[in-house]
Order: sequence, then C-alpha cells, then structure tokens
Amino acid sequence: MSLHMPRFFPVGDGRESRLPRRATAVLAALPAALLLATSGALLAPGTAVAAPGDDITDQCLEMSQNGGPWVKPPAFGPDGTDYIPIPGDEGTQMAFDVRNVCDLPATLTLFSEGWSVSGGGTATVRGKIGSQVGQQFVIGPDANSATRIELVKTPLAQNVNVMVGFMIGIPASEVLQGYEINPGWGLVLVEGEPAVVAPSAPTDLSLGAAEVEAGTPVKVSGKAESNSTVTVTGGGATCTATADTSGNFSCNLTITTPGSHPITATATNAGGTSPASAGVTVKVTAKTTDPGGSSSGSLGSSTGSLGSLDLFGSLGG
Repeated sequence: MSLHMPRFFPVGDGRESRLPRRATAVLAALPAALLLATSGALLAPGTAVAAPGDDITDQCLEMSQNGGPWVKPPAFGPDGTDYIPIPGDEGTQMAFDVRNVCDLPATLTLFSEGWSVSGGGTATVRGKIGSQVGQQFVIGPDANSATRIELVKTPLAQNVNVMVGFMIGIPASEVLQGYEINPGWGLVLVEGEPAVVAPSAPTDLSLGAAEVEAGTPVKVSGKAESNSTVTVTGGGATCTATADTSGNFSCNLTITTPGSHPITATATNAGGTSPASAGVTVKVTAKTTDPGGSSSGSLGSSTGSLGSLDLFGSLGG
C-alpha cells in the first residue's frame, strides 16, 4: 500500500479548483456527497472588492505550517504526515493553519478533487476545520477528475487563525492490498453574504392620544429599521406593523383595562429581535355607561263618595 502526496491545489490558480457560486448534486457512488462543478472567473489579484460567491482565496487567504511564515496560497507547499492508513482506520495526512486577512465575510471549504485509487481499491476522505469534523466519504475505485467532494466548510472571520486537517483512511471491508491513493486535497475561500444582525430598538414612540376610554384603540407610531416587523405591547394588548422604507410604522393598540399603561415596541428581522424601545404611557379610563333607563309611573287617583245623609223629620205643629 502506498499513499501519494496529492498535488495540493493552492486554488485561485485558474485550474479546476474553484468553488462555484452555486451548483450541487448527489453522486450515486458517494451518498450524501455535495458535488461542486467548476465555475466562474476568479477574483483578479489586487482587486479590492468582491461580491458574494466570488473566490477570494488568492487575495484573502494566508497559510502557515508548524509555526512557519504566513504566505499566500501560490507560495504555500505543505508537508504531509507519515500516516499510512490500514483497513478500518483513518488519520490526518496533512494539517496547517489558515487565516482570512480581508475584512470580508467569507466561508472556507475543504474538498477532495481529482482523486484516484489504483488497483480497484477504495479509500476514505474527510476534512476538519478547527473542532468541526466533516462527513467521511468513500473514494475509488479508479480515478475521478471531474467530481469535487465538499468535505467541510465554515465561516472564517478576519484574522482568526484556524487549523485545518485532511484525513485519509481505508474502509474496514477493504481486502485488496498494494494499491495507491491520491486523495486530491484542496481548499477555497469564498466571499459570503454579510451577516444579518438584529435591528436596533425602535425610537420616537408617540401616541395618537394621551388618554383613551377602555376598549378604544390608540394609535402608536414611531421609527424602526426599514422593513422590520414591529410589535407594540402595553396593557396586556399587542399590535404589529411593518416599518416602511423610511422606517416609519404605526398600529392601533386596544387596551381594555383602566389605568396608566406603559407602551413599548420591538423590531424583528432575519437576524433576531431588538431590545424594547423607551416607553410611552397612555391613560385608559373606565368606559362610560348609560346612566340608566327612565322610570315612569302614574299617581293613582283615589276616589270616593261622600255619602249623603238626609234627615227627615217633622216638626209637629
């Protein structure tokens, strides 16, 4: 059994080593493998700006091994370890440090491409970035120059040193001996989308009226991040609104409990929810009720008759 040190792709050199902006498929021989076809132009050396999806390896990635100097990929020639795999085992064949020196959101991807396994044998490949270890894939038999297997990827912040490792192994079921393995290691740094952060707390809350009757809506207005969803709460009630392109929002809050109630607002976007805004207070008065139905009655008349008394008598004469 022999293990060839692969032609390590420094990437960004115009060969079949570039991560595409988008393209995924599943290779039947490698279940769940993420395959990446070659694509788009590289970022020209010295270019100061890039767009999400652009290869920024040569511009932004630096590499160092065993405490040596930091260099750009074209000048990097890493040494491999002495590890030789045996069936049912895997180990690190190559490891070194990398860092992103550009103030750009970026994603680092380790891959296997242009691999070959001679004599009908098979091998396993895996990548690791820091403490993150990727899925193990089986390569072979024979060679594959067209398929790129994504081993592991992670966001890479500016000037944060991270160790990467490429791991090789042989499946436990393999019985062949004396074949050669070229795992085809490579890596690429691609600009990512800027991270979405939660909005700031809404500001400038105002009320349509300082005092309302219980059950009567009060208009609450203010400013928030444009297109964020604003939630207004107070007095056990809630209303929502979407801030317009200028950041203005308003909604009607209906509180049914009398008293003085503080009202606050939060804003939410894809990055999360803001802290609560400074509050405003609305006074809610008891609902006025009908003083009552009218009552009517009649003063009954009492009638009676005074009986007459006739006195008859004769006065004798």
